[in-house]
Amino acid sequence: MRKVLPFLLSAILLLMIIPAQATVVVITQEDLTFSPSSTTVQVGDTVRWVWTSGSHTTTSTSVPAGAATWNSPLTSAVTQFEYIVTVEGTYNYVCTPHASLGMTGSFTATASLGFDNKSWVTSAKLYPNPARDNTVLKLNSEESGSGVITVYDLLGNQMSMSEVTIKSGSNNLQVPIENVLPGIYFVELKYNQAAIVRRFVKSR
Repeated sequence: MRKVLPFLLSAILLLMIIPAQATVVVITQEDLTFSPSSTTVQVGDTVRWVWTSGSHTTTSTSVPAGAATWNSPLTSAVTQFEYIVTVEGTYNYVCTPHASLGMTGSFTATASLGFDNKSWVTSAKLYPNPARDNTVLKLNSEESGSGVITVYDLLGNQMSMSEVTIKSGSNNLQVPIENVLPGIYFVELKYNQAAIVRRFVKSR
């Protein structure tokens, strides 16, 4: 049964979540250019390409490992295309008919949101993301001990919780998402009076 977070923690998470939900980065097709041609986004943001004239595409040429590729027309019939960013790294794309004329673009996705008091963690990443059946929180820790992994939906409802043992060094922590419906969620790891939060997408 889903449980609601205590009020204070819910407020903290929602303060983090609301801006992320509302972030749409707009890239406009202007003649034979994308404007802006390069930008920075966060994991979980939506990139929206907007058509103004002509016949074009937005087509990925390289994406980070685990990210989805895309290929969409930008024409009078398809005036917008949206892409949800799920993996940090650099994304490059082109207008296929006009790539040789320099109609290219890129954006760089920075790490997922989190409230990190994590001097004991040197890295933390969910993989795969998006995930269908399972995902793993990969982290390097400078300390050993026990912690709790909790999955929340965008409203702060607790979807699952499990206790984990963390060792000093490299860890692969299983995140329980078997009974989670497709959508966007947050994974929180509480450990040694600190917490990290990572966002992930449960795919169909």
